[in-house]
Amino acid sequence: MKNARGLMAIGLAATMVMAGCSSNSTNSTNSSKEPASPSASAGATTSAAASTTAAPAENKPDTSKEVKLKMYLIGDPPKDLGLVYDEINKKMKNDINATIEPIFLSWGDYAQKYPLLFATGEDFDLVLTADWLKYGAQADKGAYLELTPEMLSTYMPKTMEEMPQDAWDQVKIKNKIFMVPATVKEFSHTVVGVRGDLREKYGIAPLKTMDDFEKYLDAVAKNEPGLVPYDEGAAGYALFDQLLFTKFTSKFIISNSLVTVDLKDPSGKLVDIAQTPEYLAFAQKMVDWNKKGYWSKNAMVNKTQIKDSFLAGKSASMSGNIANTAQTVATARETHPEWKTEMYDLYNGAATYVNPYVGGGMAVNANSKNPERALMALELFRNNEEYFNLTTYGIAGKHYELTADRRIQELGGAESGFKTDSASPWGWRTPAMVKPPVNEPKEVAEIRAAWEKTAVSNPLLNFVFDTTNVKNELAAIKNVRDQYMVPLTFGDLSDPASAIDTLNAKFKEAGLDKVKAEAQKQIDEFLKNKQ
Repeated sequence: MKNARGLMAIGLAATMVMAGCSSNSTNSTNSSKEPASPSASAGATTSAAASTTAAPAENKPDTSKEVKLKMYLIGDPPKDLGLVYDEINKKMKNDINATIEPIFLSWGDYAQKYPLLFATGEDFDLVLTADWLKYGAQADKGAYLELTPEMLSTYMPKTMEEMPQDAWDQVKIKNKIFMVPATVKEFSHTVVGVRGDLREKYGIAPLKTMDDFEKYLDAVAKNEPGLVPYDEGAAGYALFDQLLFTKFTSKFIISNSLVTVDLKDPSGKLVDIAQTPEYLAFAQKMVDWNKKGYWSKNAMVNKTQIKDSFLAGKSASMSGNIANTAQTVATARETHPEWKTEMYDLYNGAATYVNPYVGGGMAVNANSKNPERALMALELFRNNEEYFNLTTYGIAGKHYELTADRRIQELGGAESGFKTDSASPWGWRTPAMVKPPVNEPKEVAEIRAAWEKTAVSNPLLNFVFDTTNVKNELAAIKNVRDQYMVPLTFGDLSDPASAIDTLNAKFKEAGLDKVKAEAQKQIDEFLKNKQ
């Protein structure tokens, strides 16, 4: 799942065991406490297939008609997706008289195809949503069904009991709910992975800062001609994160620009990073690193994920969010123990923050013919351990085993047809259900603990920018970003100062000042209402 930081991309998990979560799927669906609304029941019959079950008991949702649900997720489907969802559908047919078909938009083209799902009026029921999928803008356009408290209480009673009120508050758009957010505590901050054998070979101390990381990259560039020091790709953002977000503690407000709030600043004053000395220093460093050959010349069009290049032995380092990097480090330690792969947090005490709930969840398509059953299915995915384990870890005994201390032992090695999280269950991750892998690097807990200590709190974590009045300007800003900002990120130019001047001039022409004024007005009003 992608990191939600404006330019960029994906994130992930935590663990606790929730008391009272039934592993009995039938029980989970019989726990509804509110009666179904007449209108809701009528909607459920619209695309019904055959009636196969008895009439609903009093005060229970009507599931007498079988329905087939469609659900859109982001990612690339694992080989055994069909096997796993066959198992899910056997249970779901029995529990709520429904089946569900997952459909994937790949990482390569989701940005183009996701908006088209709604623009073309495609027939589906559930869909992943998040701030990085333009949740607020899509809700404004009417893409998602409003989820009223009555609907949620009727069809997702366990979720209503367990969801923090703060989570509902954070995902409201114009005081309406359009998302059932995932509730794991996540961080978007990045970590790096390096080969410990090479670090030791060149006499470099364990890494603590970006300067230490630079020494490592430099040693590899000068002495290991068969390795790319850092095989960054087109979707890369980690260097930006490590070098700039450690200074600004950013929550991006205006998509595809560098306009953000610094969460350490309670005033909520917007900061345009593109106009700061820190951004010039970053751009100059990227030019320097590009010249030194820290990444390949085709980095801007390189679609190979940095972790894949590392595991293939083509590069000497990697970076990304902590969950993905931890998985890669664990795999490298098993397949290439001689590399002595290490994972480092280079935030080095800089301020962090816990991702807001708007960072990921599930929405119901506004055109869904079966919104009630869609919510009931999501209730099962979130709160029933059998469903959660199937959607997240696969089939027990084939894809994983659950250890006595409730950790996940993956089965099948590299040939497994369903690895943990490979079917993109990001939208229904709940702390009570997530389990750590047996081979999780010990550094993960240490880094998370350090980030929790430095996490700042700011009401603007809950702020959602209403883009209704600036849609045209935002479209123009995206074009500027693609043409002028990406080369700066990869140091693919000779004069960074001039390039930044051009970038800012083009942003101004695109109407960024108008968007800033609108955003600042909304932020000031938001903070005023919080007082």
